[in-house]
Amino acid sequence: MFRSGLPIVNRWRQLRLTSPRQLARFLAVTLFPPRCCLCGFEGASLDLDLCEFCRQDLPWDATNSRGDLCAFRYEHPVDELIRRLKYQDTLANARVLGVLLAQAVRERGGPLPKLLVPVPLHISRLRERGFNQSTALARYAGRMLEIPRAPRALRRIRDTPSQTALDVGERHRNVRGAFALNGPRALRKLLDAGHIAVVDDVVTTGSTLNELRTVLLAAGVERVDLWAVARA
Repeated sequence: MFRSGLPIVNRWRQLRLTSPRQLARFLAVTLFPPRCCLCGFEGASLDLDLCEFCRQDLPWDATNSRGDLCAFRYEHPVDELIRRLKYQDTLANARVLGVLLAQAVRERGGPLPKLLVPVPLHISRLRERGFNQSTALARYAGRMLEIPRAPRALRRIRDTPSQTALDVGERHRNVRGAFALNGPRALRKLLDAGHIAVVDDVVTTGSTLNELRTVLLAAGVERVDLWAVARA
């Protein structure tokens, strides 16, 4: 079943499994190795359900500035992976996209934030969808980069209409005043981190992420980076 014990022992040593959680992960990927979610071939790594060929063909975005980052252009097949995550509850895509976001951050280099903060959904939208896709993406990106998350640090205090049909000016006005800190404990956590990254799935004009940066900087956070899976 495992061919021989030696390769598994070598992988065990290479991965430096030091906790029950890491051991469980190792056993899971050994028994059920990752498969590419696009073509079905073997995954490129233990953490990625994507083969190396499909990974290289993705629409990577090379126009990132200091601090802020979008891993991809919002093109096929990334656009479809995101739509299936958000509207068809394909939660496995959050793992693929979160891992890819983490890889893009690593490849770019530079100092990493101390905390990841997902863009919050309004409570009514969260109840309707059942999950927050930004929280799911931050979970996997944070796991890969070993950065803790604060999924409840921010809250959306207004149920804003969808940004899709709005022009640039309307998008800015739509999200103005839509977010707030989620109490003094959340503020303390953000201030202790000092350097944070806000995580979202898609950025178009940047209105939502920039509004969140404004809120966080006004609260005293030293540095706020903006990370998104794709740029539309």
